[in-house]
Amino acid sequence: MKNQSSVRAFEGVLEMMSELFFASLEPGNNYTTKPLILNTALYYALGYCSGKYVNVPVKKGSAKQNPTYVEDTSSLYSDLYVTPAKPVNKIRFASEITNARSDEYIQYNKYEKQMNSPTGKYGVRKQILSGGKFVFFVLSFDGSEPDLPAYIRLGKKRSKASVTWSEYPVAVKNGSFFMNHPVLVDDLTHIPSRDISFKRMQPFDVIERGGFEGEYFQIQKGGKGNKDDVQLPASIRFLQRIRS
Repeated sequence: MKNQSSVRAFEGVLEMMSELFFASLEPGNNYTTKPLILNTALYYALGYCSGKYVNVPVKKGSAKQNPTYVEDTSSLYSDLYVTPAKPVNKIRFASEITNARSDEYIQYNKYEKQMNSPTGKYGVRKQILSGGKFVFFVLSFDGSEPDLPAYIRLGKKRSKASVTWSEYPVAVKNGSFFMNHPVLVDDLTHIPSRDISFKRMQPFDVIERGGFEGEYFQIQKGGKGNKDDVQLPASIRFLQRIRS
C-alpha cells in the first residue's frame, strides 16, 4: 500500500448542463435515474480509463457490451480512487415517453430534424434536469495531481456537465470514525459496524454512510467544528472485493 501521508484529495462539483439519464432501476418499461452518480461512470467520464463497453458502439446483444471495470482500471487502481457523486442541491426530475424521442448518444451542435421512430414498445424514463449539482472526490495515493477536466460527459445521452475543482488537505487518523460520503460496497474491505445506510443500485450497491473502526482519511474542508470534513476508510480502493 502507498505511503498514506502523500495522499491528496480533490473535490469536484459537477453541474449538469442538460438532462442526465441512466437506468438505476428498470421496473418493466419504466426507467428511473436515481440522484447518485456511481464511480463506475466517473472513471470513464473523467478520462482516467477507457473501454469497449463505454467508448466503442457495438451491436446490441454482443458480448462486447459486458462492462470491464476491473480490467479498464487495473493500471491506476493502486494510485487513484474516485468516489461516487452525491447531490448538493435539490434535484429536479422530468419524465418522458421513451418511444417518442431518439435514443442516440450524440448531441449535435447544429440543428438536426428530430425523427420519431416508433418501435411499438412504450415506456417512461425519469431523468435529471439540467442544473443538478453533485459532489465527489478524487484521491491521489501517490501524491501526484491527476487530470482535472473542466467539462465531462455523463449518462446514456453523454450529457455535458461542468466541473469545479478544489484541493483540500488530508489527515490520516486511526480510531472510531463515521464515513459520510457514499462508496460502493465492493470498494470496502469490510462493512460498517454501526449506523449503516444502504442503497440498492445498478450495477453495484452503495453504502451511503456508516461507522467504522480503523485507519481513515479526513478530508479537511473545515466549517464550525469541522462539520464539513469528509471521512473515508484509508483502505478504500475501486472494486477491491471483486479483484481479491
